[in-house]
Amino acid sequence: MGGANQTPCNRGYFFFRPLRRERFERLRARKFPDRKSFTMNDTATLPPPLASNAENGAEIREGETAATRTPTNRDAAAVTQPGPVTPAASQKNSAVKPKPVPHDAPERVTQAGAIRIENEETLRAVPIYYEARGQWYCGDGHGRFAKITDAQSKSFLAEYGFNKNAKDGQGNTPAERASLWLTQNHRVDFAGALAGYTAGIHESGGIRFLVTESPSFIMPKPGKWDKIRLLIESLFFDADAPENEQRRQVDCFYILMSESYAAYYRRMVESETDKFRHCPALAIFGPRLCRKSVLIELVMTPLFGGKKADPMNFLRDGKFNKDLFGASLLILDDKGASANLAERRQRGEGIKDLLWKEQQRMEGKGQDAVNLRPFWRMIIAGNDDHAGLQICPALSPSLEDKILILRAQQAEGLPQTHEERDAWADEIRAEISAFAAFLLSYRPPENVKLDPRTRVPIFQHPKIVAALRELQPEMRLLELIDTLGLIDTDSPLWEGRATEFEQAMKQKDSEGLLTRVLTGNSGTTGKMLTELHQLVPNRVNVTTRNGSSYYKIFRAT
Repeated sequence: MGGANQTPCNRGYFFFRPLRRERFERLRARKFPDRKSFTMNDTATLPPPLASNAENGAEIREGETAATRTPTNRDAAAVTQPGPVTPAASQKNSAVKPKPVPHDAPERVTQAGAIRIENEETLRAVPIYYEARGQWYCGDGHGRFAKITDAQSKSFLAEYGFNKNAKDGQGNTPAERASLWLTQNHRVDFAGALAGYTAGIHESGGIRFLVTESPSFIMPKPGKWDKIRLLIESLFFDADAPENEQRRQVDCFYILMSESYAAYYRRMVESETDKFRHCPALAIFGPRLCRKSVLIELVMTPLFGGKKADPMNFLRDGKFNKDLFGASLLILDDKGASANLAERRQRGEGIKDLLWKEQQRMEGKGQDAVNLRPFWRMIIAGNDDHAGLQICPALSPSLEDKILILRAQQAEGLPQTHEERDAWADEIRAEISAFAAFLLSYRPPENVKLDPRTRVPIFQHPKIVAALRELQPEMRLLELIDTLGLIDTDSPLWEGRATEFEQAMKQKDSEGLLTRVLTGNSGTTGKMLTELHQLVPNRVNVTTRNGSSYYKIFRAT
């Protein structure tokens, strides 16, 4: 590259085409204001080249020293203008290093990985909690806790004085460090509504959890509850029973309600959440429109927090039961009840687990399971016909003390028109606090025998029990024994093994009735006879001989 009009300039060369003198002078004055004038063709007038001071990098003319040199405008321009720079040897690897942390500075993270923060006491009082699955919760100012995002949690922390913009030497803001501290110290294994607990932090069985809302609670207040009394006592008064037994169902209902409400009161008012109380399920069967559902909706549900849940799907499938943990009342009604004997037996085992296990495993979809201790009471309600009774689990001796079975009558004092019903319902609601006060002060009659574990009577209405047993194939088998005349007239009993029993019955069964009883049932003949031994031990007895079951069947008396 070259040309006739090229002119050397300073220590390097730059090339430009011939310019008019005026333009060249303007360019020269703008580029080199401290140089003497020179022309495009006059290279002799160029200033001498500048030397570099190796000590401080300043440019010095020939004949000058660093001490005598006068600074020029070009020195300042050399500092700010870009261009190739050769750093001095003393400036190599001169990256800015962080200042060493003083020996007395607080430790940011402990050896165990715990975050240290100066204003810990202030942060500990902040109502923000971190659930193990990655969700933040914050107090909403109304006694509840609501879900918030990660960004919202830092904004809340900023309101408590933790700046979310100024970063420290490690690149974290005070709000971010506070957030890290909260994930370690305000961490909970579960967050949500939990029956029988007030809103806030609780611990049980080594599990720390956040209850996000308190159930509604009606404070007991002495007063009149005449309409509730009439509803209950007319519903359960048994006019068909002997005179001394006519109020037995009424007493059973009051005792169960008194024990249940007292336990609920102690949880809500005295925070007695560490004590578990066994309580049987309450089963109510009666004619259609007898107003058993009114009792459940208007009286029982408000007394126990105002929430109820249906456990049928869980009892059937055995999984995903999180929706049950926010309600104190578990209600089973006769809608869609299955008549399948195996399912009814499974339902009975499930009811025992729900009511008699202190720790309950809560499992939701896509969530880790956790063991909690909810406050649960169960109500089973249905009509007293064949279809309605199917909701009740198959009776067995193991359920005798776990289900209190009452037979309902038509309630009295009920409204007739819609306007009357609304006013009547309002009066019922107004009496609930007085009814709650009655339950807290109630004492069972002295002549009522109580189960020592539940302090509730063991009672199952005989007419409902007889109707339920008619649904079980074992009872149909017993009826068939009497119909076919298995036991000879001159013998008090029949005895033998299950195979011998089946052969003897088939010899007398010309219409195939035995096959109909056995078909569709999961149990064999031996299992059905063993079940009869549990249901009616005065009719069927089972012993073991030479390693196999041996049965004795007695005549009906």
